Amino acid sequence: MDFSWFQDAFNWLQQVWSADAEYLLRTYGYYIILFLTFLEGETIVIIAGMLAAKGLMNPYLIVLTAFLGSWTSDQLMFSLGKYKGHAILHRFPKLEARMDKASGLFRKYDTALILGFRFVYGVRNVTPIMLGISGVSHRKFLALNFIGAGVWAAAFTAGGYFFGKLFGHMMHNVGAVMLVLVGLVVLVGGVMWFVRSRKKSANNENAPSE
Repeated sequence: MDFSWFQDAFNWLQQVWSADAEYLLRTYGYYIILFLTFLEGETIVIIAGMLAAKGLMNPYLIVLTAFLGSWTSDQLMFSLGKYKGHAILHRFPKLEARMDKASGLFRKYDTALILGFRFVYGVRNVTPIMLGISGVSHRKFLALNFIGAGVWAAAFTAGGYFFGKLFGHMMHNVGAVMLVLVGLVVLVGGVMWFVRSRKKSANNENAPSE
C-alpha cells in the first residue's frame, strides 16, 4: 500500500508550523486561514487583516474563511462533548465529579459562554466540549455559535486591517526613523515605570507596620 501521501501531509504540516505567518498567507492564501482558525487562529487573522490593508488580500474573504474555520471547529468540539463526553469522563471519576458540579454554571451562563469563549485565549477548544457535556441544546449552540464566530472573525480582521492602515499612514507621514524613535521612547518609558513601581512595591513591603 502506498503511504507516500501520509509523508507528503506530514512534510506540509512541518512546513506550516516552522514558517512565519506572512509567508504562509502569501503562499497558501485563504486555505491557511481556514486551517489555522480551525485550531485557534487569532494571530493569523490579524496578520491577514494587515495584509488586506496593503491590498494584498480581500478582507471579506478573510472574514468568511476565518468564520468557517472557527464555526466548524467549535461545532465538532461541541458534538464531541455532547455525544462522547460522558463516556470519556466516566473513565476519570475525579474529573467527572468536578464536571458534575460545573455543569450547572455552564447551563446558567451558556449564552454568554457561547458568544464569548473564543475571545479568551486558551479556552477555545475546551469550552465547546464542556458545553456539550453540560447539556446545552444543539440548536441553541448552533445559532449562538454562528453569531459568535461571525463577530469574532469580523472583529479580528477589522483590528488587523485598521492597525495595518494606521501603521502605513504613520510610515508615510512620519517616516521609519521617527517611528523607531517613538518606539524607543515608549520602551524606555515603560522600563522606567516598571522599575519605579517595583521599587515602590519593595519599599511598601519593607516599611515597618504600626
